[in-house]
Amino acid sequence: MKKIIYSRADGGVSVVSPAAGQRLAIRIISIFWLELFRSKAPVPIENISRKWLLLGNIEWTETEDEFMARIQARAVPSDAINPQVVDESVIPADRTFRNALRQDGSFLIHDMLKAREIQEQRIEAARRIKMRDLLVREELGENVAAEKAAIRSINARALCQAAQTPEELKAVLPDILR
Repeated sequence: MKKIIYSRADGGVSVVSPAAGQRLAIRIISIFWLELFRSKAPVPIENISRKWLLLGNIEWTETEDEFMARIQARAVPSDAINPQVVDESVIPADRTFRNALRQDGSFLIHDMLKAREIQEQRIEAARRIKMRDLLVREELGENVAAEKAAIRSINARALCQAAQTPEELKAVLPDILR
């Protein structure tokens, strides 16, 4: 299936995924309503289904290019940068670092600087949650000094800088924070 990609003014990338089946459904629905509008009396369902079979020819359906042009006109804002119709295989299936995607021609690639920032923020958030849990356990009388020291020693920036690919970056989360 085809999708539309474009860059936004804020530096992000948006992906427009047309709803499945809309290419044919719009023509059938518009013909159906036109038939109902013309007739003064209710139309039997058999007549409608016969019309669908007769009007299902290629001359009554939108081509894929017409369909994508119509979707692009409706869904892509006027300030979009470099909108392109691409095959869905161009879009990474893993959405972990989707906010770090960058458009490179008709491809989407990960901006590793942004991906590292995202992972650093995730590590810091996990660290804050773990510290809160440790503080509660400490108030209950448990000895958590060693765990607190281990969590404080985590350097998210250093961990993330070592990763060179998004897959390596996903694996950076320390075991103590899992």
